[in-house]
Amino acid sequence: MSVVIFFELICFIIAFITLIKDANFVWRSMVVFLLITCITEITGRWLRIAYHNNQWLYNIFMVIEAGFTSLMFGSILSRYINSKPIILSGLALLLLLYAHDVFEHGFLIYNDLTATVMSVIFVLYSFYYYFLLINDEQYIDLKRSPPFWWVAGTLFFHFGSTAVNLFFTSLPHVKIAGHNITYFIFTALSIILYSCWSYSFICKKWLRTISKT
Repeated sequence: MSVVIFFELICFIIAFITLIKDANFVWRSMVVFLLITCITEITGRWLRIAYHNNQWLYNIFMVIEAGFTSLMFGSILSRYINSKPIILSGLALLLLLYAHDVFEHGFLIYNDLTATVMSVIFVLYSFYYYFLLINDEQYIDLKRSPPFWWVAGTLFFHFGSTAVNLFFTSLPHVKIAGHNITYFIFTALSIILYSCWSYSFICKKWLRTISKT
């Protein structure tokens, strides 16, 4: 089992324990998304070993990731603004780029352009959320704020992914202990992502418990 899959499974278990009874459908849907993520990663690892090609699987997962992540951002941003226009605009752009990628090189090759733009969009959503948060006059205990930590993990992961994609042509030539440096970068980014998400789920459970007392 890879380090990334291990952290994904831990994050899924925490999400299941803390969110399965959450009243908010969007947060509760993270349980389903993480389950799909774990299945995708495990299946992708098997396909890479058995058939040396799992890119088509991640093209399918990209659609699911874009949908669930956009849904969550829509819910988080809706506290401050009408988030539907920017979320739907982002999804429409990704749909067009996805169709372009498939038309250009077929479905069996990973849609790099769509993935890069998707990461950029999620980074912009994250920055916009923090801008709105800074200008919010209401006091928020950040160390116990589920949206703050969920966005923090998402920002770190997709900002790092964007940087890697921009330098992708040169990074594969750098090797450490027999692995491309991108392996270590994405492993570190994934650990940050799932650690922040897990903590955000725990905060969500804690807030729900406090509200009942």
